[in-house]
Amino acid sequence: MPPSTNAPNAARLDRLTWPEAAAWFRRDPRLLLPVGTCLQHGPHLPLGADTIVVERLAEAVSEKTGILVAPTLAYGVTSDIERSYAGTAALERKTLHRVLNELVDSWERQGLEEIVLMTAHGYGPHIQAMAAVVADFVRVRAVDIHAIDLEAFLRGGQEAEHAGELDTAILLHLAPELVREDRVEDDSPGEGIRRAVKDEPVPPMGSPGVVGRPSLATRDSGRRICEYLVDYISRRLDA
Repeated sequence: MPPSTNAPNAARLDRLTWPEAAAWFRRDPRLLLPVGTCLQHGPHLPLGADTIVVERLAEAVSEKTGILVAPTLAYGVTSDIERSYAGTAALERKTLHRVLNELVDSWERQGLEEIVLMTAHGYGPHIQAMAAVVADFVRVRAVDIHAIDLEAFLRGGQEAEHAGELDTAILLHLAPELVREDRVEDDSPGEGIRRAVKDEPVPPMGSPGVVGRPSLATRDSGRRICEYLVDYISRRLDA
């Protein structure tokens, strides 16, 4: 089932009463926690791009698996360079790690057995903060959509990017009204910092904030990417 824009059948923790949450945890002691950012994504994507993507995907996974979704944490770790762009606001790596540890501890005390941290932001220190979360009893998993092989869906192949083809295609599908298609601009040859896939690059200082080729993105590829991601993540969580 493709992810919808409002996920009417998603199970949301923040919409339950505490007795309802307790009953849900007895039936299914798992929880999805989307971790987003408030981060520049070039002149064509909104600051909340990562947050919108991970929240919508988590809700779609909830529809398929029945796993409860916690309220999204809408801030993450970003580079010093990107903090200079208007609107970007970030946490330090140690702060994000501490916040996630404390949230996990709260839910662990209530008998949860597995907490899945999901993100659509592949910046190294951000991922490291999530991967380092530990608990005494509950199993903690970190899922980064950028670490999933999506090359078959991308016209330019899978490459390290920021606000490039992948991000733009997904937003064209999930929230097309938020994509400024008339402002799409690829980075200049040699300008973007190409790094290994799974380590999101930092745009050069003073650039429009894009690494990659968002002009290659289409709504259809965004739809197929989202369908694949939801199915891929759901199957692994239910395994």
